[in-house]
Amino acid sequence: MSEQNTTILYVEDDLSLRKLVRIALESLGRYTVRTAGDGQEALAIARDPAPQLLLLDMNLPDMDGIAVLRALRQIPGLAEVPVIFLTALEDPAVEAELYALGAHQVLRKPLRPLPLLDSIAKALGARS
Repeated sequence: MSEQNTTILYVEDDLSLRKLVRIALESLGRYTVRTAGDGQEALAIARDPAPQLLLLDMNLPDMDGIAVLRALRQIPGLAEVPVIFLTALEDPAVEAELYALGAHQVLRKPLRPLPLLDSIAKALGARS
């Protein structure tokens, strides 16, 4: 799967971070990035086109990243889409729960573009 054909759904409530990461992923990674500011918006836009990767913030205003993932997994075609969680928290119990839910990786904020791109490439590569 080429990067140009890969759509990422990025859910993050911090608008400036959302814009920065989107620009980095689109310019450096050449991905198509669709963004949402909360879980409800993510659910509304997740179907068409379906993303090939989910990039989810853990702390969102309406539902946490776990609840968003569980809801997205109910949408046809999204049950097996790789997911990377982003968090500022350092909680081993939460991290273990995220991996148990199928997370490919849990990345700590603040994000650095090149390690994020590497994580995305690995998650997409594991899927193919």
